[in-house]
Order: sequence, then C-alpha cells, then structure tokens
Amino acid sequence: MVVQDNTLLHYGTKRHSGRYPWGSGQSAYEHDPFLSRVYMLREQGLGEKDIAEKLGMNTSKLRSTIALSNEKQKQEIAKQARALRDQGMSHVEIGKQLGVSEGSVRNYLTNKQGTRRNQIENTVNTLKEAINEHPYLDVGTGVDLQMGISRQKLKAAIAQLQTEGYYQHEIYIPQVGNAGKWTTVRVLTKEPNIENVKAHKYEVQPPSKWTEDGGLTFNSLRPIQLLDKSRVGINYGDKGGEDRDGLIQVRRGVKDLDLGANHYAQVRIGVEGGHYLKGMAMYSDNMPAGKDVIFNTNKHSGTPMEKVLKPLKGPANDPNMAFGATITHQKGAFNIVNSEGDWANWNGSKFPSQFLSKQPISLVKDRLKNTYDSLNSEYKEIHNLTNPIVKKHLLEEYANDLDSKARHLKVQGLPRTKAHVLLPFPDMKPNEVYAPNYKDGENVVLIRYPHGGTFEIPELKVNNRAASAKKALGNVPDAIGIHPSVAHKLSGADFDGDAVYVIPNNNKRIKATSSLKDLKNFDPNSYSVNHKTISSRQKQTMMGEVSNLITDMTIKGASVNELTRAVRHSMVVIDSEKHQLDWKQSAIDNGIAALRKKYQARQSIKYDPETKTITKGRTLVGASTLISRSKSQIETSSTKVKITDPEIGKTRTVKRDISKTPLMDLVSDAHTLSSGTAVENAYADYINKLKAISNQAKKESYSIKPITRDKEMAKLYSDQVKSLGTKLTLSLSNAPRERRAQVLANKLYSEQVKPDMNNDQKKKLKAHSLATARTTAHAQRTNVDITPLEWEAIQNHAISNTMLEQILLHTDSDAVKKLATPKPETKLTSSKIDKAKTLLSNGYTYAQVANSLGISTTTLYSAVKGGA
Repeated sequence: MVVQDNTLLHYGTKRHSGRYPWGSGQSAYEHDPFLSRVYMLREQGLGEKDIAEKLGMNTSKLRSTIALSNEKQKQEIAKQARALRDQGMSHVEIGKQLGVSEGSVRNYLTNKQGTRRNQIENTVNTLKEAINEHPYLDVGTGVDLQMGISRQKLKAAIAQLQTEGYYQHEIYIPQVGNAGKWTTVRVLTKEPNIENVKAHKYEVQPPSKWTEDGGLTFNSLRPIQLLDKSRVGINYGDKGGEDRDGLIQVRRGVKDLDLGANHYAQVRIGVEGGHYLKGMAMYSDNMPAGKDVIFNTNKHSGTPMEKVLKPLKGPANDPNMAFGATITHQKGAFNIVNSEGDWANWNGSKFPSQFLSKQPISLVKDRLKNTYDSLNSEYKEIHNLTNPIVKKHLLEEYANDLDSKARHLKVQGLPRTKAHVLLPFPDMKPNEVYAPNYKDGENVVLIRYPHGGTFEIPELKVNNRAASAKKALGNVPDAIGIHPSVAHKLSGADFDGDAVYVIPNNNKRIKATSSLKDLKNFDPNSYSVNHKTISSRQKQTMMGEVSNLITDMTIKGASVNELTRAVRHSMVVIDSEKHQLDWKQSAIDNGIAALRKKYQARQSIKYDPETKTITKGRTLVGASTLISRSKSQIETSSTKVKITDPEIGKTRTVKRDISKTPLMDLVSDAHTLSSGTAVENAYADYINKLKAISNQAKKESYSIKPITRDKEMAKLYSDQVKSLGTKLTLSLSNAPRERRAQVLANKLYSEQVKPDMNNDQKKKLKAHSLATARTTAHAQRTNVDITPLEWEAIQNHAISNTMLEQILLHTDSDAVKKLATPKPETKLTSSKIDKAKTLLSNGYTYAQVANSLGISTTTLYSAVKGGA
C-alpha cells in the first residue's frame, strides 16, 4: 500500500492479492498502527467519511494524518532501500523485495524523499516561527499557494504540529459590506480553547514567508535599512520647505539611495532613533555638503528632528508593520510604496457625484446620457451571446453592477482624464503645469478627491518647456509639475504622494471658480485649545456631516458667503483631532446649525417590512438631496430581545440581528429621495432607467438553462482544460490574503464605528476599512487570463459548468467581454513602436508622439513599455 494525494492504494495483502508480494505490507504499513487501522476499515468497504468517524476525526484531519504517516512510511522505505543496496542488490531486486517500481527505488536512493522530508520539516519550523510571532495563524485555502508549497505538504506539516501540541480551529468572520455573509477562517494555534481563539479573531493572519524551492528555504522582506541621522537634512517651512512639503530630495550617485531608472517614487526611509521619512523621493542636483537626503516640511525652524520625522509604528524587522503601509519592494534604504508608472494604472475615467453634481446642469445631463447609452449598448451585446453560462454570468454581473451604479452614482468622465502624482517646482508660474501627457499650450483642470467645490479646481495651461521640471522629470508617464500655490487651492494637498486627476478643458465644459476670498487668511489653528476636543470616530462622523452639508448647499444654490462658512468649519473639523481645535466653537461662529436647518431639513423615511412600502415621516435635519442620500441604508428587519444589565440589575430591550438594505434598492422611483432641484431630477431619471434595464437583465438571466460538458471536446482541448485549471488554482491562492483583509477590516470597522453614526456613514466606513485592510494584507486578486484557444475550448463546452463558473468568478470581466464580443483594437506595428521610442528619446513628449501616431497616450505608454 502507498499513499498518494491522500488516497490509500493497496498493493499487497495478507492473502497475497495485488501486484506485489506480502513483504511490502510489512514495510509499508504494518509498523504504522494508524495506516494499518485505516487500511482494515477500507477493506471492510467503508468510505472516507465513515473511516473518519470511526477514528474520531473529520475527513480533513484524516487526510492530513494520512499524509504525515505517508511521509514516515516513505522514509522507512528509503532506509530499507539503502540497506539492501549496501548488501549488493540491484535496483530491480530491491524493487521486488520492497514492492515498489525500479524508478521509485532510484528516487529513494537519490534522496528525493529525503529532500521532500526536509521541505516539510522546514515548513513545520516556518509555521512554528510564524505562530511565535503571531499566535493565531491562518492556514486555510490558498495559504499553501501563497507560501509556494503544495497543499499536501502544508497538511503534513500541520498534522505534525498537531502531534506536538498545536491545535486547528475553524472560526467565522462577518464580511464587511456584505451583510449576512461570513468568511470561514482555519486557524493553527497553541490555544486549545476555540472561544479564546474567537476572542482574538482580529489577530489572525497568514504566514508572511514564502519559498521558491518547495520549502528548502523561506524568504521574507528584509529588515529596514536605517539611515544615519547625520545624512538627513531638514528644510523647514520658513526656509522654503512649506513649498515642497513632503518632498524628499536625494543626492545622485549614492549607492543605498538609488532610484534606478525612475525619476521619482513614493517611499518610506527608516532613520536611526526609531523614526522614518514619508514622502516622494526625487533626485536633486543642489544638495548641501554632507547631506544625502533633504526632507521638506511645513514645520518652523527649530523644530527638533524627532518632531519632524514620524515614529516607527512597529519593529524594524517588519517593514509593513513599521511604516503602516504596504511596501511593494525594497531598494537600498528605500522602502517603496508606489513607483513611477503606478499612478498611470489608477482608474480616472469615472466622475463621482460629489464632483459632477456641483458642475453645470448641461455637463451633468451629458455625462448621465453618455453613461446610460454605453450601458444600454453593453446589455445588447451580452443579450446576443451564445454560451449560456457566460451569458448568465455576465447578465448577473451586469445587473448587480447597475444596482451599484444606482447607489454610488459614478458616471463616465471626459476623454483623456488621467491620474498624476504632484511634484513641486517653485520657479514655475502659478497658472502653468508641466504635463508631458498633454499638448503644450492646452488648458487643463486638476481635480482632487474628496472634492469641496468649483473653488477647489485649478485651471492651468500646459507648459512642457518649463526648464526645471523638464530637466528633473523629462518624459514621465504619471507625474505633473506645479507651482506650490496650486496645491493650496487643491484643498491643502502636499507632495508626499498626493495625486490628482488631470482633465483637458479647452472648451470650458468644466466650471472652475476663484478661491473663496475669506479663506485666504483663515487659519484653523485660531481655534486651538490645550485639551483634547474630539475622538477619531467623532471626527469622522463630523467630517461626513459637513461634507454632506456642503454638497446639499451647493446643489440648492447657497451663496458664496454661506459656502465659505461651511468650508471654514470643515477645515477646523479635519484638523480638530490632530491639533486640538475647538470645532464646537467653530460650528457656533460659522452658524452651522442655521445652515443645516436651511439646507438640510427633510422628511424622514420609514420602511414597512410587511407591506414592503416606503412612507415619509416627521421633519428632521440631515442629508437632504438625492446625491447625499444615494448610498444610505435603512433598517428592513431586526429581532428585539430583553437583556439584563448586571451592574444595575435592570432589564432593557435591545435590537439584535439587524438587517439593513440600501435605501435606493427599496424605492421604486428615485424621485422619492429628491428635493426637486434640476441636478437631482437629472440623476433620478438616470437611476430609474438603470433600475428598469437591471430588472430586464435579471429576468433574462433567470431563464437561462445550464449546458452539458462535451467529453469529445474535453479530449480535443485537454491542454487548454489543464491550463485553465492551473490558472484557476493560482487565482485561488489569494484566498488567505482576502481572509486576512476581512479580519483586519472587521477590526478597523469595530474600532471606528459609533452608535450614533447614520447608515450612510457606516457604509462609507466599511468600504474604507476594507480598502485599507486589503492594502495592508496584500490582498490582490490574480485573474485567470484566458487565451483565445482556451476561450475556444470554453465555447465548445470542453469544461464543466462548475469549473466555468469558478473561472468566470476569478477572471477579468472586461477581458471576458472582449473575448465574447470582440472589437477591433489599436495595435502598433514594431516599426511604429521603434519610431515612437526614437521620438521620445529625442525629447518629444508622450502627447506629441501620440498625436503624431493618432493614438492615445495610454496606448503609446503601454506599447513602449510592453514592447507590443
């Protein structure tokens, strides 16, 4: 008997059945009571589940224990093989003696089994080290792939640890933003009590090390390389540092401060004494003697270095914990968060309602119509698909996406909108921008989120001849150079990695207005007091409220003076926690209560779960326009229970199992949430049309029947089927990181949520918590990349419905749509790519070269960098 992939294969019995003689049985399992017992039960006709029950374990534990016993068995066979070889036996004779093939004998004698055992032992030790550092370890689905080992090796290692006093538990984590759904987390720990594990659920995380040789060696990010303080200079605010706040200037040619081919990068740099620098690193040719790094700050001269730098948030041997950010890679002293080219991948093609609703109604209607027409065209394409499983999946995804769009109200932006990181050049003119992705002389506007209003939109003229910026940046793909005053207009942006969206505005379609005059000399610190004024949770709540207030005021036509009061108050609130500002006094001085009463009085909405109807109730003050209420949720069901407070001995009724539904999903007509302004009515008409087409797509999806796998096609496309299976397995390896993200998101949300938060605020907090957690946990989806031939196999039903459904869940829907509804793409020939590279090397900008070839700068950048 041998064990392969957790399956017992019988090759010798007491009655000499099978291919090999009885002697194999003695070495194979007779000395292992567990395997012997399993074999006897199997011989009695029991299945895996029944055997597990007989042995007092679940099937997962049965498989892992078999795997561990299998490794021990192989070691015993290898030992006997070596002994028989020393006696002079040939490989064939040894095989006959032990009941294994000649090839297996060769493997045993070349120590392949020993190598495997070493790999498992190293995996065991790595898991032990991980548990010593983080007592609750995620060992669920995908951890093996993340670590770079087989699931079988991981199970064998876990089984061995369980024999050494470790425990494996399953706990459940509620999914943030997905009410009623739970994530199962399998935890390996020294803690025997599952209740104690549940109490520490927010501390569960997967192993951080990985292997590239099956487990012989394990790797991780190296400890932070700390710079000597003497190499770091500070350029204080009153000496010019305020104009470059967040910029890290670096001396060229220094080995441990080498940006390589990049002109800039968003970095963290450790400094001796437990501190670090956070900002954008860029070379400078004007460095003072003895300094390799200059950090620009808005703090005044005389501020001690330790007050300028940030304190490390964790141990220096864990870069992600030390900086509280995701480090993508390291280069010398640089711990890099984003590199040149990363911002180019940001999606800037959508306009959020927070921005668009404050623009002229003509632009609002144009963008809403453009978006609806595009979505309606997409539905027609999906409707014409022939593969029923693909069609059903895309219809369901399409309908869900429409429901989301009806709540979040993001619509198609204007052409050539791209994200760029900000870099300062004080010698530039305040009305100009260095932007090589745009045409020299054209007008552009910059948008930064969150967005306050048109008074925060700089309108600039592109000057790609600006000497200092051109020398420092050249032909960069995703950075712009601006005068520092432009950042001040962008609601106080700085230069530590802040990004904006650049939008061409030659036809003045986007409205940009002058900065609010009464904000020019306003200093929020005038409300400074010497005591704490607000908690982190409360500040977030107040920021949400004042943001909604500004939105509602703008839509309802508030005066400049009124908007100024609200914005002044928002400036105090946003700094209230950090600088101990009296935001309550600010609210009084700026008459915020009066503004809210004037612009945010509305009727409350109630939902009757029995009749499933919406009714309006009493008048209250809160988010009052369709825009500010679009993502609100409403309680649709709950359970009331009585509990006794042990401290006072009184019984009170509380709500449990509260279920909430997006308000937009419950209203049949979006105008119900509108206060009647032109902007709201335009959005309401758009939402109603989305709801109609979503319902149509859902009905069509429900009527689609599954298909039958074609066995002949499966044989014909066997290579493609196998390849798709391999890609799907790789994609599933993100599962442990996603579980870790869910764990962290729950922790972040629970730490910041407040009982008096409204539904909209809680929804925003959940989304923010999950986004932050996914960044921290490196939870990044790896899509199944379907080739044209693999798509052909799918279309010919070479794979099962289940496998296809899994693939569709783990691939890029846009890529599937391209395969299902192919359209002609702009492809550059090799000669055009060579021409483009020559022009770029001769100093032409991306915009100039793209214009000469008749393509977009995005297509050009992808072709030049990808060589395709």
